[in-house]
Amino acid sequence: MMGRFELILERERVSIYSPKYDGEDLNEFDKFLIANRNHSHPQLKKYFDAILSVIEKMGETGAYERYFRPEGGNIKAIPIFIYMPRINKKVGKMRLYCLRLSDRMLIIGGGGVTKAQKYQDDPVMLKIIDDLRDIERNINTAAKQEDINYEDFNALKQIIETITI
Repeated sequence: MMGRFELILERERVSIYSPKYDGEDLNEFDKFLIANRNHSHPQLKKYFDAILSVIEKMGETGAYERYFRPEGGNIKAIPIFIYMPRINKKVGKMRLYCLRLSDRMLIIGGGGVTKAQKYQDDPVMLKIIDDLRDIERNINTAAKQEDINYEDFNALKQIIETITI
């Protein structure tokens, strides 16, 4: 599948993008929002609200490491933690997967509700992670060709805005 990145949020401290694949109307983040905004179960509503709240916070502060659950390398998940007296495992939890390139650059992939303990045990979540890993490989290749460090925000932004994924 081919596609490009769509800018979701641009602030002084962070630029957030999401993949949009050819032939699709929505980017991956918009698909996540539409699929998950109307859950009636309070547990899932709490996850959804926490995810949006963290993204809003990143708009003010940057995409700091502390906002994410580590999933391996630069692949991260939101939310890091939700306080609930008891989590109903039958209802599941909600995750939004991201590729965190720096405090100033974030790529939001897909996500959703899962009942699995680990993303590897859920085929939908595993595909989202695999897609993000492919994207990261493409960005790494382009950055090496251009001799760019991820901390060079303007150069990295140029790659993100021109690369085909």
